[in-house]
Amino acid sequence: MEKYTVQKVLNNNVVLAQKNHEDLILVGKGIGFNSRKGQTVSKDRIESIFTKKSSISNNFDTVLRNVDQRIIGISEEIISLCERKLDIKLNEVMHISLPDHINFALRRVKEGIKIENPFLQELVVLYPKEYKLAEKSLDMINKNFDIKLPEDEIGFICMHINAAVNKEKVGDVMNHTRKITQIMDTISKLLKKKFDKNSLEYIRTVTHINFVLNRVINKKTVKNYLLDNIKKELYNEYDLAIKITIKIENLFSVKVPEDEIGYIALHLKRLEEI
Repeated sequence: MEKYTVQKVLNNNVVLAQKNHEDLILVGKGIGFNSRKGQTVSKDRIESIFTKKSSISNNFDTVLRNVDQRIIGISEEIISLCERKLDIKLNEVMHISLPDHINFALRRVKEGIKIENPFLQELVVLYPKEYKLAEKSLDMINKNFDIKLPEDEIGFICMHINAAVNKEKVGDVMNHTRKITQIMDTISKLLKKKFDKNSLEYIRTVTHINFVLNRVINKKTVKNYLLDNIKKELYNEYDLAIKITIKIENLFSVKVPEDEIGYIALHLKRLEEI
């Protein structure tokens, strides 16, 4: 049976270990409890293994030196949880970005600094799986550090998870979400209608716009057989849909076909009737 030698205990469930002179982080229930440097861990106790890659090795070593080991430990537990639930290997950069983020989040709370996340409702619609995992992650952090981080942190952690899933930067996720919010603001102004961000109509509209975007970006737009009728019968809504489309095209540098404009017009008609 494969054996791993403990180098450092990060918490009850996470240890820094070595195998064949290679540094690894091991995550497993109770794997660090009563463990000491030099002890061995059998493979059957391990839930996940993170092997430092050369591309991030130096940065990760910096995190190990400068960030509280408990923060690194809880970060690794969160990453392991996400990989199990999503059945995917996250971008290894997450092993640097997440503990760094949690470190600053804890520091901000202790210093009484509040940073709001204005995209919570958009994030829960755009990335529901990641959002649920972020909720669980926040609960784990709060319990581990006996602290109360604000709900806004769910959104920030959600963006970190989504970025790691799609091998993107957290800033890319934030920019996409911000652009969706700007489109929703445009719809609100054009319809002269203030949305409740918790309402079903808001959630459906965010979902619809995101589906349109995904189809356009992936060149999978569908034929709209009602397009001619929509132009005739819903000419006001179609005109508004064109204005919204211009906003989408400017923000995302894409070309939205007429078929999709027609579907947006139909959605606007439903919104007007609510």
